[in-house]
Amino acid sequence: MADQSGEHVHWADDGRGQREVFLDGERIDCVTYCDTKVGIAVVAEMPLRCTDGKHIDYRPVWGEINVVPLEGV
Repeated sequence: MADQSGEHVHWADDGRGQREVFLDGERIDCVTYCDTKVGIAVVAEMPLRCTDGKHIDYRPVWGEINVVPLEGV
């Protein structure tokens, strides 16, 4: 996650609107960050968990990442 610029980097509040994220062809939810060039996404555990009592638990997943913008949203 060194190169944080470019069209291949997406995060929850980057101002580019809502998008669907696919990992190896399967849609994934609760993505907070992804890099399509590197092939990594950071997702919240479902159901949402908080092991330290303060922060939601996230985990990285790797594979072929595709991001599709949702039109009209």
